[in-house]
Amino acid sequence: MNFVDSTKPVFTVDNPPREDVLHAQIAAMDTALNNEQFRTLNLRIKELYELKTWIYPNEILAIAEEIAQLQKVFWKMINIKVESGTKLPTSATVVLKDSTIGNITAKAAGNSSTDAICSAIQQATQIRLFLKDFQFRTISAGPNPLGQARVTIKYHNQQVTAKACSTGLLMATAQAYLTATNIVIDRITQQLD
Repeated sequence: MNFVDSTKPVFTVDNPPREDVLHAQIAAMDTALNNEQFRTLNLRIKELYELKTWIYPNEILAIAEEIAQLQKVFWKMINIKVESGTKLPTSATVVLKDSTIGNITAKAAGNSSTDAICSAIQQATQIRLFLKDFQFRTISAGPNPLGQARVTIKYHNQQVTAKACSTGLLMATAQAYLTATNIVIDRITQQLD
């Protein structure tokens, strides 16, 4: 693996994201992405740059790993809203898009925001998964740190682990759980073929 200085930002206020620099960065990290995955990475980096103008190599790597883990996307996150209060039950509303059905909105309550998010995604997709483990860590520092959620789910005695990155904990959580759901659907589809 080539050495990449993770303390030096790749993109800054004076050096906005460019495809050639992103290609070089990915190559330096020995990360392989196909053309479609690279286009997705490029888009995600540009979106992240709109939120924070300093982007570091470890952030690029985390997003690239997230993109590389998923081969097929059956459900896509459109929106998420979480409501919580001291005297209110925590609830989450998700809007997901399926290529055949279109947009589906589902709302669920839970013991925590993570529980409510997972329950709402289960209602929308009609796939019941059991959350075995949830972890969240920040990848970068600063006022808009990129964080990574990691979920491990169980489905019919099989475990699936998925990761997702976002500057928002709840969005990263929802996306990681949805990615795990998509992986399960892909495995089921392959078994049926």
